[in-house]
Amino acid sequence: QNKEFVCRGHDYERLEAFQQRMLNEFPHAIAMQHANQPDETIFQAEAQYLQIYAVTPIPENQEIPDNIKSFYKVNHIWRFRYDRPFHKGTKDKENEFKSLWVERTTLILVQSLPGISRWFEVEKREVVEMSPLENAIEVLENKNQQLRTLISQCQTRQMQNINPLTMCLNGVIDAAVNGGVARYQEAFFVKEYVLNHPEDGEKITRLRELMLEQAQILEFGLAVHEKVVPQDMRPLHKKLVDQFFVMKSSL
Repeated sequence: QNKEFVCRGHDYERLEAFQQRMLNEFPHAIAMQHANQPDETIFQAEAQYLQIYAVTPIPENQEIPDNIKSFYKVNHIWRFRYDRPFHKGTKDKENEFKSLWVERTTLILVQSLPGISRWFEVEKREVVEMSPLENAIEVLENKNQQLRTLISQCQTRQMQNINPLTMCLNGVIDAAVNGGVARYQEAFFVKEYVLNHPEDGEKITRLRELMLEQAQILEFGLAVHEKVVPQDMRPLHKKLVDQFFVMKSSL
């Protein structure tokens, strides 16, 4: 019988350790090494199979104040999700964003976590596919929000040190200079894509807005970073500023 559960591991426990703990509890089970939906041969087999993978909680109420948002990220959670990237059609070796789809599975529980039990059965699963363009939009939306949060924490002195902001700025700017933003432009802003996907007009506009918005956030973030960066990190800050203007000029 096929059963699906969401379980909370120990706070200190990595996924590999949790998998081993479950295999110790079910010594005759065969561990599946992927998160793909099992095929019918697995469902009909006499053997016992365990498929274990990490999921992300989805808070019910997104419109809540920041000071209590952290509580609702891990409490009263009914829905969880996991993403499986895959390439549909011919993979472009020069620009994989063109064919990179995401299969998103949402798991809905019979009861919210956490609770008396450490795990609850999945009542329903929903599977949707996100197109390469939709995936790009979500990636930028999430990164822009992460940048805003880190910049705000730095401004209000909520950070013990500025390393998280430094790493995030470096990751975004370095990726953009080395092809990140340019790859999106090559994939979705070219005439061929626009003509072949007339239904994506609003989404292309949204992606363009997010890219320009990210440039504004980065510029402001670098200004905040400059005020608090220690002397020994000044060379890195200067490199980020120089790279940023290269990135900005390519938009």
